[in-house]
Amino acid sequence: MYKEAFLLGETPLHPLTRFAQYLGVDSCWIKRDDLTGLAFGGNKVRKLEYLLGRVKREQYDLIITGGSPGSNHCRLTAAAANRLGVETWLCFSGKHLGPLQGNRFLDQLLGAKIVLTGCYGSADLLQAMEEKAEEARQQGRKPLVIPVGGSTTVGDYGYVRAWYELESQRKKQGILPFQEIYVTVGTGGTMAGLLAGQRMSRQQTSKVIGVSVWLKREEAAKEVARLTNDLLREHGETTEILPESIPILDQFIGLKYGVPSPEGNQAIRCLAQLEGIFTDPVYTGKALAGMIDRVSQKKDRQNQHLLFWHTGGTPALFTQVDSFFKL
Repeated sequence: MYKEAFLLGETPLHPLTRFAQYLGVDSCWIKRDDLTGLAFGGNKVRKLEYLLGRVKREQYDLIITGGSPGSNHCRLTAAAANRLGVETWLCFSGKHLGPLQGNRFLDQLLGAKIVLTGCYGSADLLQAMEEKAEEARQQGRKPLVIPVGGSTTVGDYGYVRAWYELESQRKKQGILPFQEIYVTVGTGGTMAGLLAGQRMSRQQTSKVIGVSVWLKREEAAKEVARLTNDLLREHGETTEILPESIPILDQFIGLKYGVPSPEGNQAIRCLAQLEGIFTDPVYTGKALAGMIDRVSQKKDRQNQHLLFWHTGGTPALFTQVDSFFKL
């Protein structure tokens, strides 16, 4: 599998001492994939290392991907493509782009071409991307289409490798396996990669818990299971993960995807004021809220040893300022 090196080495793994005291747990750590080094960072950089790994070798001259107008994946795809000297077309869902701020502004700075599709949902958006790719071929271009969120067996392998990175860091620092690891679930590829990496490494001590920001629990679990099992088969594993075995919390989506929630915003304030670390109101703030709520309900939480996997997305903070001041 071909790879481009976009990461600036391993992302930090460090303790959240004051936050652990706030939770009332023995220890809480954070894996800083908000510091992946490219265009404000985020989890998609790990996927893009593999998704764009064959661009130079196969001489693609155009990358086409899509998502919502505030997509972190789109921002980082455009940045990574720029590193390779390749043009990017971003196909956005819906009929309105919204204000030129946050990721939308960064997309413009990166020079990406914006296409407003009027479509909704990952499947329809992928169809729109394929149509744009055919237009590009008619113009003599060679486009590479990347599905929403980069959630494919190629992209998700980046988080198989991330699991091994975490295990290596943990062992070097003499840290015991985490009892619970919390991660945001959007399209599901990040959690799928971690689960596949965990299965392949035969480390079953930690429980990886997803906090959905989009789909209800049953649908999210099915999608994560599908992506995980595709990865396992791709790498010679014969066992499968069942959807009902995947712990996913869906109580923290709020009104809908992309809309800040009071619980998520409170969690953002909490981590910022205790540790000086920013999460975002679309993804990681809601995941953090899920972690805080679940831990608060444990009777024996003082013995807990936890990890929060920060997947980035902080530019969204600057698009949702008003939500932090609503009564």
